[in-house]
Amino acid sequence: AKAKDIPVTGRGSAANSLVSYCLGLTQPEPFSNKLLFERFLHEERKDPPDVDLDFCSVRRDEVRFEMIHRYERRGVAEAATVQTMSLRGAVRVAARALGHPPGEIDVLSRNVPTRFHDRDRIYAGLSGWEESLAEPAMYGHPLQDTERYRLLLELSAGLAGRIKEGGTHSGGMVFGTAEHHLSELVPLEPSGTEGLLRCQYDKDDLERVGLPKLDLLGLRMHTALHKAGELASRRLGRRVDPYDLPPDDKRTYALIRTGRNAGMFQLESPGQMHLSQRLGPRRLADLVAQISLFRPGPVRGDLVTPYVKRRNGREPYEVILPELEEILRPTYGVLIFQEQALAVANAVAGFTLAEGDLLRRAMTKDRGPGAMRELRLEFMRRARENGVLAAKAEEVFSWMEGFSVYGFSAAHAASFAELAYASAYMRRHYPAEFFAAVLDSQPMGFYSPRLLLNEARRIGLSVLPSDVHLSGEGFAVEEDGSALRVGLRYCKGLSEKAISSIVAERRKKPFVSVADLYGRTAVEKDALENLIRGGFLDSLAGGSERSRLLGESAALPKKRRRGRQEEIPIKHPASWWAMRERRSVGHLPLTDTARERMEWEVLGLNVHRHPLVPYRDALRELGVVPSVGIRELPHGASARAAGLIECLQSPPTKSGYRVYFLLIEDEWGLLQTTIFRSVYERCGDILHHEGAFLVEGRVEQTIEKGFSFLVHRIESLRDMLF
Repeated sequence: AKAKDIPVTGRGSAANSLVSYCLGLTQPEPFSNKLLFERFLHEERKDPPDVDLDFCSVRRDEVRFEMIHRYERRGVAEAATVQTMSLRGAVRVAARALGHPPGEIDVLSRNVPTRFHDRDRIYAGLSGWEESLAEPAMYGHPLQDTERYRLLLELSAGLAGRIKEGGTHSGGMVFGTAEHHLSELVPLEPSGTEGLLRCQYDKDDLERVGLPKLDLLGLRMHTALHKAGELASRRLGRRVDPYDLPPDDKRTYALIRTGRNAGMFQLESPGQMHLSQRLGPRRLADLVAQISLFRPGPVRGDLVTPYVKRRNGREPYEVILPELEEILRPTYGVLIFQEQALAVANAVAGFTLAEGDLLRRAMTKDRGPGAMRELRLEFMRRARENGVLAAKAEEVFSWMEGFSVYGFSAAHAASFAELAYASAYMRRHYPAEFFAAVLDSQPMGFYSPRLLLNEARRIGLSVLPSDVHLSGEGFAVEEDGSALRVGLRYCKGLSEKAISSIVAERRKKPFVSVADLYGRTAVEKDALENLIRGGFLDSLAGGSERSRLLGESAALPKKRRRGRQEEIPIKHPASWWAMRERRSVGHLPLTDTARERMEWEVLGLNVHRHPLVPYRDALRELGVVPSVGIRELPHGASARAAGLIECLQSPPTKSGYRVYFLLIEDEWGLLQTTIFRSVYERCGDILHHEGAFLVEGRVEQTIEKGFSFLVHRIESLRDMLF
């Protein structure tokens, strides 16, 4: 991969190995990061460890097929996966079997909860549906007519959670040995991809039979960083290497501390943005801790607040035993990393690091009370022999037992922190190239392309309109790094062949009309209309409206293919967000002009301005405070906010109660709002049927928790404006 300039980094426990580091498989240096080899491999470990490597997503298959070619004599295959039906998927399968037409199946499955198993509760039979139908997302849903759809409800309840089909692992490769071809060790079958076999064992089966798995994974951030480096190098005339950057850049960490982290690897979610502001990272070790802390376990265990207060000198800390001072000093007395658990067992009970890893692994398994009692007694006995008082040893063991629920590998976090720093550095020093690369590497990250382009505009970059003569295949950086231009790949309906033909033909001579472009390129008629609606052909309109060009397009005949099938359009870069949030442009507020509406529908982007700009005065009359202003309000202040939906989540919480986090975007930036269950039950149906909201709530600003906005009322912004 490195010989072919394909970006690659290691992740996971393999980064604990000095050999991995020396071979260039992993990046964190084990000694300075206090990484322990025994977390990766030791003589007592029975199962083979995984070696996980992340490659540039678009070039990962080059490496994969090279491996298949090299080891073909021994046999190579991908691991299998087992795909089970969600409740929504079960509705679709059952409805299809009962003969419902496709359009009706879409209506019946819309807004059905995707998970049938949630928080240790398994829904079964029609009684399980009662809870699902009570969800605000399903208010007014056809399935509320339980008598009419009784058979469909019962069938789908029985299907949910059952195996649907086998799949292929995203990157887990398995190899035969010198003695045995892979087909002698595991059953093989075609994967559906030419030249790629699949074994009929998933990762757990492979672990049981003792076959190691090499994970060759695709990471979109590698794709983005590599492209950003190429764009910056081309503009500046010197090499910019995202994988060889100055360490501890003050301006990079200053940007991270603002919480304006959209696009940054592992640091861009709303929770991580908030933690960036609270923690105030200033070095790589802070990023390693930040990535490890923002996980369900530490959040539930309320470890984030003590760590933040101690890191910033607002709370002293002390350790249970003097022997633990050196181990816990780097994390201010908070046990965060799995590697620390090994060292604690060694320091307190005299365990070898290998034995400490076995203890850690035993604690993470689902073991009965008898097995845990034996572990506790053995730990207590050896701690006593090591001169530790029984009460202190008991306290340490209980502490480690609780830690086992949330512990995170320092090696894995350090590997990700390196990439997080690189992405933040590139965004700070080469913002145009960074945003162009991220927008061209979709799907990736947390945010929709629309929001990322708006964020680029907010930091001062200009957004230039699409143009069939100036737009590249992807986003282009123009005006000496101060502007972005939309690429052809953001036009819905274009195929690879169509894009290539446009670029090739315009090099010969410019297009002079709609008919000229249509005749000289592989663009199909539907895609031609999208080029017009997306603004790519405005330069051919001669100052007139796009309606004239659409009229010319309508008069053109469909192309003859002479037996050839129509080219398949490329997947639109924003389609993943629409699928995740189950939203389309139709859910979002009307734009001020037909031109902007067309561009939004075709490109999935706001090219000329944020869609709420035309409504500044109306929003002001409604008493709406901009997102940047709300964050400055004092504790207890009431306010109104308005924005477009970016994400609606319900992650695990410390209390275990369901809390919803609605992330909205206005002209000025992002605002994360908190919605408790009582408000969600009252207003939640609006959240699932609209795309822009006016919310009323109360600001909370505390030293311990930072900023939050607690919502008590939600309205459709469309209804309020129109």
